[in-house]
Amino acid sequence: MKHVIIFTVLFFSVTSMAGSIDQAMVKIYTNSVAYNYYLPWSTDAPMESSGSGCVVHGNMILTNAHVVTDESYLQVRKEGDPRKYQAFVVAISHDSDLALITVDDDSFFRDIDPLELGELPYAREEVTVYGYPMGGDALSTTQGVISRIESSFYTHSGLSLLTVQIDAAINPGNSGGPAIIGNKIIGVAMQTMTQADNIGYVIPVPVIEHFFEDMEDGVYDGFPSAGFNYQNIRNDAFSARFGVEQEQTGVLITKLAFDSPAEHALVIGDILMSIDGRPIAGDGTVELRAGNRTQLDYMINKHQIGETISLDIIRDGLEQIVEMTLNTTFHDLSLVSNKIYDTPPEYFIFGGVVFMPLSLNYLESWGYDWYVNAVDYLTYPFLFDNWRTEAREEIVVLTFMLPAEVNTGYETLQNEIVETVNGTAVRSFSQFVELVDDDSVQFLDLTTNLGSVIVLDREEAMAVNGEIIARYGIPRDRVLLPKQ
Repeated sequence: MKHVIIFTVLFFSVTSMAGSIDQAMVKIYTNSVAYNYYLPWSTDAPMESSGSGCVVHGNMILTNAHVVTDESYLQVRKEGDPRKYQAFVVAISHDSDLALITVDDDSFFRDIDPLELGELPYAREEVTVYGYPMGGDALSTTQGVISRIESSFYTHSGLSLLTVQIDAAINPGNSGGPAIIGNKIIGVAMQTMTQADNIGYVIPVPVIEHFFEDMEDGVYDGFPSAGFNYQNIRNDAFSARFGVEQEQTGVLITKLAFDSPAEHALVIGDILMSIDGRPIAGDGTVELRAGNRTQLDYMINKHQIGETISLDIIRDGLEQIVEMTLNTTFHDLSLVSNKIYDTPPEYFIFGGVVFMPLSLNYLESWGYDWYVNAVDYLTYPFLFDNWRTEAREEIVVLTFMLPAEVNTGYETLQNEIVETVNGTAVRSFSQFVELVDDDSVQFLDLTTNLGSVIVLDREEAMAVNGEIIARYGIPRDRVLLPKQ
């Protein structure tokens, strides 16, 4: 119950204006250990990094999720105090790159006036970013103006959420620091565009408030996804063909994720004209406010999980209204999972053969340019066709072999998608493991997307599996995570 009270105070507090910004600033020191997705039973070397944050109500420190990701030990130092205090993560949203941390020692928060949340700013308003960038240990500020407000991709999560772009410098170490207008937080610094000078991005108040409201019950649910793809309508003949009277309005529904909210409310070929009464233009945008437009995804992910939205559609030339309950996230519906944090990789070893579910983490084991370096049949689903289907919820990859007598002849096989186990199509990683563990048949027959056939003697493979993983210093033959 303590956390419920904390988050309610955070979201609804409207006390008097905060005092000096400096006294609420915090430098965050993170020791982290990330999981290795190429050798999933191991971790990378420990790393030290730093970031910024600020004190908000409820003895909480607001910062970025990526500042505290995979943390093994966390410390904070408030402005003007040389002492470091041990800190703990209370809540985290990797989707929105936000986190709340706290210090158990109440003296840390003594004489600190917490900062208040402000409003969504307007373009060309002046803004100041506070933080502790690399190159020094003292508090630093940079000034700039609001350049634009629209939905953009968050580097940390890959999701498209509302973003404020500013021309104030955001450097390594600034992450998690507040962007301030009129002594109030209008956003949290999160990323910069490396190909250009002084283009930075902050997480705006509506996204921060979404996180706080989500956490009121102490459980993080995330941002909803409807589960549909669409095509813009910018051609008059196209509009006439589908019964759209007004030029360049609406979008065409082209694909639906299996068992998604969209699949239960829409059909392929529907023209989506508005969401909650907000008209959709032919370029897929909606009006955020007068003179400001953003992608229609905003009308979905601004809601909380479990809420219902109203859709105006044209189906078979007839206008109608349908309702959609937003009860799934992008992670629930995706075939290849987006970036996974703070969680050990799933893997399974049988007869020295290593299997994993395909994820962005695994693709990134090819390096920064993974979309170029990795084999195309692994990158294509993530980049172009990432909705689950009735037949497949996850892609299972034979990553490589731990050479042993039992798998002789298969040593060169790696990075192939497992299609069937003894003739049964692979639907998910957990189902795949169940099929392999089934001891009712003598031989295990696997087929892959490249036409490879792997046959293992089940009894022999099981007999030597423990010896193989011990030989390569692997603590266990599997890590399986419970499904939501």
